[in-house]
Amino acid sequence: MKYIVSENQLKILLKEDRVTFLRTNNVITKDELKKYKQAEKEVSTERPEGGMKKRVKIEPIQGHDGVDIGYIVTSKKGKQSIKVTEEVFDEIVEADPTGNKSFVQWMLGVFGRHLKDGDMDQAVRFLSEDLPEANEYLEVFDRVRKKKVFKTGAPNRPNAPTNVTDINQYKDLSHLYSIVSPFIGTDEEGDDDGVSPIWKKMKKYIDLGHARMVYRDNDVLVYIPDTIEASCDPLGNLSSWCTRREGNSYFKSYRENNKKPDGSNSDLYVIMPKEVFDGEEVTLDGIEYPLQFHFETGQLHNKNNASMDRDGGLRNVISRYGGLKDFFQRELGALATADIEEGSGLMDSRYLKYLNKFGGKAKDVISDEVYNKGVESIRKLASEQTGPLQNNRYLQWLMENTDGVIVTDYLDKSMSVLDFSNMTLEELPDISAFKNATRISANNCGLLRLPPVDYLPNDVEVLTMTGNQIKEVPLKGYSKLKNCFVMNFGKNPITKINVPVLEKLVREALARFVLADVDLGNLSPANLKSYQKFESDPEGIGYLVA
Repeated sequence: MKYIVSENQLKILLKEDRVTFLRTNNVITKDELKKYKQAEKEVSTERPEGGMKKRVKIEPIQGHDGVDIGYIVTSKKGKQSIKVTEEVFDEIVEADPTGNKSFVQWMLGVFGRHLKDGDMDQAVRFLSEDLPEANEYLEVFDRVRKKKVFKTGAPNRPNAPTNVTDINQYKDLSHLYSIVSPFIGTDEEGDDDGVSPIWKKMKKYIDLGHARMVYRDNDVLVYIPDTIEASCDPLGNLSSWCTRREGNSYFKSYRENNKKPDGSNSDLYVIMPKEVFDGEEVTLDGIEYPLQFHFETGQLHNKNNASMDRDGGLRNVISRYGGLKDFFQRELGALATADIEEGSGLMDSRYLKYLNKFGGKAKDVISDEVYNKGVESIRKLASEQTGPLQNNRYLQWLMENTDGVIVTDYLDKSMSVLDFSNMTLEELPDISAFKNATRISANNCGLLRLPPVDYLPNDVEVLTMTGNQIKEVPLKGYSKLKNCFVMNFGKNPITKINVPVLEKLVREALARFVLADVDLGNLSPANLKSYQKFESDPEGIGYLVA
C-alpha cells in the first residue's frame, strides 16, 4: 500500500524523525537516570576471579542554579559520551528557529566541544544562558546564508570558515556571531547634527540615572548600565553578551547574585573606544571592541562574548589605553581593600587577581601589618611546592605582588626543561646555572627584551618566547648558542632583527627561525631588505624561516 503525503507533511515527518533520533542518542531520561543511580547504591558483588562488577558511571553537569543540565556517561567499557536532560534538550529544540530543526545537532555539538576542550564554565553558560542568543544568531544565519551578499561578504570576515553557509564549520556561538553580526538588524543613521546615535542613547540613560559613565578620556570611555534597558538599548547589536538582551534575567542575576564586598550590586564595565561611536566595527591590536568586564565572575569578554583575558589580550588593551589602566587600578584597589576587610586572604581576593593584571600591587591597598604577615605565610607555602612553575600559585602571587623574588630559587638545578610561560616577567632571570636545560620557554609573559646570552645555559637547543613585548631578536652574542636549532619569537612587536647573528647561527645548528604573526613592516627598510635576503637562503644552507 502506498501513501501520498504533501510537502508540508513530509517536512513534519523529517523534523520528527530528526528530533527523535537526536533525542534517543543525546538524552538521558529520568527513568534511565533513576536506574543508574539505583545501581550505584547497590552493594557490588565480586566476580569469581575476585574482581568487581563494572557499572556505568554518571557524572552530573550542573547549571548555575545547581540543577543538573547534563551528564558525562562512562560505559562499562570505559567509553565516554555526553548526554543532556530531557528539559534541556527541549530547550535546545525550542531555540532552533528552523521548521525542520536542522540546527539542534550543531547546538549539541557546541556543548560537547566546550566540554572536550575542558571549558566547563563555557559549556554550562551555553546551555544555561546563551540559548536565546543562539536562537537569534541562527535565525539570522538561516535567513541570510543563501543570499549573495552573505556568500560574498562573509568570507571576508576574520576567522571565517571555508564554507560560510555550512553551520557545522562554526566552532561555537561567538564564532557564529562574529560572522553574522553585520547582518543583525540595521544600522541606525545619525541625525543631521552629526552626534552618534549610540552616544545619544547612552547619554539619555546616564541623564535618567539608569547608567553611569565612570571614566572618559580622548580615546576611550567606561560605561556602567544599572538597568537592563540601559544595557540593551544603546549597545544594541554592538555585542553578543547575554546581558544586553531584553526579556532575560541575566543582567539582573549577574549583578544581584554576585555582590560587591559592601553588599551592593556588582558592576558590568563596558569599555568603548571612540571609534565605536562612528558606527564601524572596531578591531585594535587584535581585540574586537567593545569589551565588557565583570570581575566578580571573572569574565573579561570581547564583543563576540569570547574571553580576551589570554594570549596577551588584556595586556594589549592596557598598553593602548594608559588612563584605563590607572582607572581600573583605583577601582580594583578599593574593591580589594573592602574584600580583605570582609575576611578574604591575600590570595583569596578575586579583585587582587585583576589588580595585578592592571599593574597594581596588594601592598598598595592594605595595611603593612596584614600584608607582611600574609606574605611570610605565602613564601613558606611557595617553597613547599613541587612540579611546574605554572602550578605554584603561591610563587605566582609573590612574583606579582612582592619585590626581589628570585624564581630560580624554587627550581631544581638538574631540570632539562624550563617553562616560564604565562608568568608575569618583564625580564627572564639568570638561568645559566641550569647546565642540563636544553629547552627554554617563556611565552605570554610580558617580557620586554630577550635575556643576555650569559643568562642562558650554553647547551640550549630550543628557545621559545612568543607573545611578549620583545623588540630585538636575536641579541648580539647569541651566536654562542651553537647547539640551538629552534628559535621562536612569534607574536612580538619586533623592530630589529640582527641578521649577522642569524647568519652565524645557521652555520652551526639553527634549522628553524620563527617569526609568526610579526609585522615586518616595523623594521627599518635596510633591516627588512637584509632579513629578506637571509630568508631566501641564498647559499642553500637549508634552514627554515616562518
